[in-house]
Amino acid sequence: MTGNADHTEAVARPRNESGTQVTMGIPYDPPERGAGASVAAPVTRAGLVWRVVASLVLAVLGVNALVRMVPLLQDANTDPGSGAWVGALGLLVLAALFLAYPVVNVVRWVRARR
Repeated sequence: MTGNADHTEAVARPRNESGTQVTMGIPYDPPERGAGASVAAPVTRAGLVWRVVASLVLAVLGVNALVRMVPLLQDANTDPGSGAWVGALGLLVLAALFLAYPVVNVVRWVRARR
C-alpha cells in the first residue's frame, strides 16, 4: 500500500492542527454492559403507588385527548378550510405524550413479572 498514512479510507477521530485528537460534541462514556436494571434500587411502596396513580391520570388524559380529537376530525372532513385538522393533530401529539408513560410502566411491570 502506497500513500500517506494520514489519508486512509478508515474513519478516525478528528485531529486539530497539532495532531492531537479532538472530542466533538459532548464527551460520553457508555455504561458497562448490564449496568442499569441490575444496579437500580428496588422500587419502594410509595414509589410504586406514585407510578400507578401517575399512569392512571395520564392514561385518562390521553384517552380524553383521543376522544376530543374525533369531533375535530369530523369538522375537518366537512369543512376542509376550517383548520380543524391542526387541532386534531395537536391532540394526537398530546395523546401520544400522555400515553407514553403508562405504556412504559406496563412494559416495566411485564418484564419484572418474568
